[in-house]
Amino acid sequence: MSESKPVVVVADSEPSNIEFYNQVCDEAGATMVSTGVAERLFSLVVAQQPALVIVDSLLENPDSYQLLNRLKSDDETRHIPVLFVVANLSDRKIALHQSLFKLVRVESKPLAREAMSQLIQRYLKLNHYHTVVNALAKTATPEVVDGVHEGILGIDHDGKILFANFAAEMLLQANALDLVGNYLESLFEERCVNVLSKWREHPVAKVTASDQILQVDRASLWRKDGESISCKFAAVPLPNLEGIHLLFAFKQLKDSRESKDKIAQLSQVDHLTGLPVRNAIIEQIDRCSVKATLSSYYFAILSVDLDHFRYINESLGHELGDLLIKEVAERIQKLLRRDDVLARMEGDEFAVLLSHIDLPENAGMIAKKIVDKVREPFLVDGHELFTGCSIGVSVYPSCGDNAQALLKNAEVALSRAKATGRNSYQYFTRQMNEARTAQMQFEKELHLAVKKKQWRIQYLPVVKVNTGEVAACEIKLSWLHPTRGELAMDAFLSEAEEAGLAAPIFTWLWRQALHRFRKLSAEAKTKVRLIVPVSPSILLQEGGVEWALESIQWAGLTPEQIYVELPETYYTLRHSEHGEVLNALSKAGFHLVLDGFGTGFAPMNLLKEIPYSFIKLSHSFVVTCAVSKTDQAIIKGTIDMVKNLGIQVMAAAVDSQSQWQFLVDSGCDWLCGDVVEKDLEQTPQKLDAMGIFVVPG
Repeated sequence: MSESKPVVVVADSEPSNIEFYNQVCDEAGATMVSTGVAERLFSLVVAQQPALVIVDSLLENPDSYQLLNRLKSDDETRHIPVLFVVANLSDRKIALHQSLFKLVRVESKPLAREAMSQLIQRYLKLNHYHTVVNALAKTATPEVVDGVHEGILGIDHDGKILFANFAAEMLLQANALDLVGNYLESLFEERCVNVLSKWREHPVAKVTASDQILQVDRASLWRKDGESISCKFAAVPLPNLEGIHLLFAFKQLKDSRESKDKIAQLSQVDHLTGLPVRNAIIEQIDRCSVKATLSSYYFAILSVDLDHFRYINESLGHELGDLLIKEVAERIQKLLRRDDVLARMEGDEFAVLLSHIDLPENAGMIAKKIVDKVREPFLVDGHELFTGCSIGVSVYPSCGDNAQALLKNAEVALSRAKATGRNSYQYFTRQMNEARTAQMQFEKELHLAVKKKQWRIQYLPVVKVNTGEVAACEIKLSWLHPTRGELAMDAFLSEAEEAGLAAPIFTWLWRQALHRFRKLSAEAKTKVRLIVPVSPSILLQEGGVEWALESIQWAGLTPEQIYVELPETYYTLRHSEHGEVLNALSKAGFHLVLDGFGTGFAPMNLLKEIPYSFIKLSHSFVVTCAVSKTDQAIIKGTIDMVKNLGIQVMAAAVDSQSQWQFLVDSGCDWLCGDVVEKDLEQTPQKLDAMGIFVVPG
């Protein structure tokens, strides 16, 4: 019975391209299976387990880069080779997704027929060896199985590599095709002096020549990027299995985090990024200040902090957070000059020493480049992450004449950059120092507010514009500050998020607000519709959706009665898990409301991906909509756009009749504010004496 041909899966929507691939696959001895629909590719690859996947860069919905992401991160497909065919090698996304392209082979159109056929044949040969090695693993003796730790290389009689599995590719930072044909001895840390191979004299060859298994507990191997890794390995001789004489299995040895921290402390190098730590850069700043004093030139300190980095750690875990930190460090380093110094201070905080600048303004130019670069998406272990950074700038000598003063003042300027909207930089001023002191006091008062429950909850009616009836009850939280009076949530929400207090505040809010509705009769509860704000920090924790469900079930309500309100700043960070959480809420029955829309954080394309029921216009637009022609144009354009997506529009804090009229004329669906409450004072639409409004029965 003849052996079936290996399969090559092709994803391309152009019929002439499919015809070409079909011909070259046939010439190479493979069966081609194709699809022109991007969303079908993953399931097709899982089902076929092909020898090779060919993906065209022009696929959409999802785009080809998202497909690569998933193929090389999912356990069912990551081991399968991928050939990525791009429109041209100058495709800017290649530079953007450098870490992804380490895992695939990139070819530029147009393709040469003969070269393509030969390339596919090489992949088919790799696949053949992959099948052979897998079969061997299933029937091997315990000694062989014990030797197969992670990476596996198949070695021929002359010591050349015939096969490398996916784990070997990852450990050696090299594509399997790049490894094939190289001598195994070239991977060892000892230098190869001779041009010609001395494989017969190599210790691995000598031991295994007598059919003995060689096991070594510690050895160093070179990676393709020039770094060496510490490994243990087993070299297992085979009886010339399809040309493979030796199976070389190896696993990287990992030092404990504690020992790395001790080494880093001694060497003044951060164990994760390899950057100098705080003590090291302080010494360099002080040396720089001595030189600057003698030469009368400027230098600057940039204090860099990632925006909302805590969300990534909470939702995806610290391991992924560490990987992101490394990626950020590499991006910043590439923007600096040879004599500049980048250090990791702690957590997600970095410091940059610009060792010599001609003018203080030049420090701002570098800071802007860093802000712009960090805003670009990161591809980390199969996750597309979006973050940003805020930067504080202090310049010698106007902002300090020693390391401690310059670092402190840069951090003060950093706080100002965060307070003014993030993704920006600020220079230090004396006024900023005072502002930082005030901010620290504010955080202290917030902790006290959480402890003493200094909150006020209001239940505000929201009406339908087309009928004038009450549509829902908006839950509004404010802070009864002992000296500043009543503060709206916008005045303290960002500080609460930064201080890690948002979760306890909103947990308390949901419990207190829902407790009032828990007391209602079963019939009355069916009429309740609530708009309830929530912090992303709660939802992104494990079990966040379950927490929301349990909360409303405790009150005797259903998810369909709840409109979950999320701030637009939720989108300063976004990745697949954010979308999964929101879609899970929607599938559970909750309605989603995007609050503060129009401030520029939520990208328009995500409105198509998340099933929002409402967007809530930014309060800044509502306040001026009756007088500002610019804001009027923005509001009208926003309403037209989101309605075309099937999303309704809500506006709160409508305090004047002129605002009301403009918003009604512009197409708003629901309105809330003083004007609404005055109109309802004489109507019997209250549910009870508590002043809680519900949908009429």
